[in-house]
Amino acid sequence: MLIIIRLFRFLLPLVLGFFLIRAFSGLFYGWLNQGRRYGGSSSRNGSGYAPPPPPGRNSFRDPYDVLGCSPRDSDDKIRKTYHKLVARYHPDKFIGLELDKEFIDLASRRFQEIQEAYEEIRRSRGFV
Repeated sequence: MLIIIRLFRFLLPLVLGFFLIRAFSGLFYGWLNQGRRYGGSSSRNGSGYAPPPPPGRNSFRDPYDVLGCSPRDSDDKIRKTYHKLVARYHPDKFIGLELDKEFIDLASRRFQEIQEAYEEIRRSRGFV
């Protein structure tokens, strides 16, 4: 009986600490990554997707943020990232799936944003 009580007194703080850390990890994760600008993807799944800004706002987004790249990345890596995003968000991919028009419009806007960001990076770096 004494062993069970000692085991309980030892394990209870560990279990409670684990659940508290799990419960508040989302808050700390957002706080820690708040100032991160160019480190790749900031989402937990690593997809690199950031939703486009709401329409009607005059918002400028950094083209490297749109592509999920860093200015330090090589031209080849930027090109590969661009091709991957184009394949994911191309509007023709969604038209045949009978999805909502709103979803297709969102994919079209995202695709256009990716195209513009890549063109701007290409012009600034001077690669084809």
